[in-house]
Amino acid sequence: MSTSEFKSIVERYLKGEASAVDQAMIEAWLAATEDNPVDLTADELSEIRVDMLQHLRIQNGYTLAEEKPVGTTAYPEIRERRLLSWLQRIAAVLVVAISVGALFYWGRTFTRTRPPVAAVSTPAPVTIYRMRVVATDAVRRVTLPDSSIVMLNRASSLYYTIPFDHAAREIYMERGEAFFQVKQLAVHPFIVHAAKTRTTVLGTSFNIRISDNVKSIRVVVKTGKVQVATGLSIADSTRQLKPEQGVEINTVHNSIRTFFQPANSITSWYDGVLEFQQNTMKEVAEALENRYQVRIRLGSPATQQCRVSGNFTRSHTITEVLDAICLVHRLSYKKKNNEFFIY
Repeated sequence: MSTSEFKSIVERYLKGEASAVDQAMIEAWLAATEDNPVDLTADELSEIRVDMLQHLRIQNGYTLAEEKPVGTTAYPEIRERRLLSWLQRIAAVLVVAISVGALFYWGRTFTRTRPPVAAVSTPAPVTIYRMRVVATDAVRRVTLPDSSIVMLNRASSLYYTIPFDHAAREIYMERGEAFFQVKQLAVHPFIVHAAKTRTTVLGTSFNIRISDNVKSIRVVVKTGKVQVATGLSIADSTRQLKPEQGVEINTVHNSIRTFFQPANSITSWYDGVLEFQQNTMKEVAEALENRYQVRIRLGSPATQQCRVSGNFTRSHTITEVLDAICLVHRLSYKKKNNEFFIY
């Protein structure tokens, strides 16, 4: 969607002339943007919000004294309060845009898809908007239109369409990793497409990770239950997962590997806490890869079976964690680029 198209939708929204789809797109964008912090003091933010609000009201035909459209009668009080509330929210969002220098700094873009021309006798087609979310160098928290929460890891992206409340709520992961906390809506199953996989849930929390070269996709459940259709040309290609169960789909070798992962390590990449209680080195390596976005290779089967206990916080670097583990087990490691080899 071009900037002019987006501005046009905002203008219709402020005037109360936006369609249901336009309203859903604006409100979804506002909800997602509310999670973005603004690096300003409370007084600075308040002052800028007032200035932006005044500017928006002037641009849309309002006088500062009358607080109503020029040349028209006043709206009912409830409509005036609702409009003022949304104007303030839009002004606050524009403050974020100005502070970073561009409206779409957070990587959120909109693509407008125009359906084919329908026959005269058929209802007008619904315009579909694509909302894309990108996390660059920080973890992003995204609130979906159904109030489900997505934690998007660094160097990750996904998109979904507006309206979002069709027969199924569908998310399309393009790359990286995301943790989903899904709001239960039995009549609208929640589906995540990641490479060749299709993960379906009704209400649960789970993690999906696509490798950098898209050779593997990992799905692991923290709560509830999900069904993963792998898209592989093998028997038993669909799996059901319960808490702490996961599958890794290898698209190169056309294979599936099942594994177990402690619930507290599934979200360690964003909540900042690593807790190990007699976990194998192989399990620890997977958790560290997930947390620090590195590659860890273990030198031998014996090394893989070493048991590790300990707690590490967000303040610990990957080298500090490996130093502590290797000291206890009399191991060593070498680093090359973003890869660690433990022997």
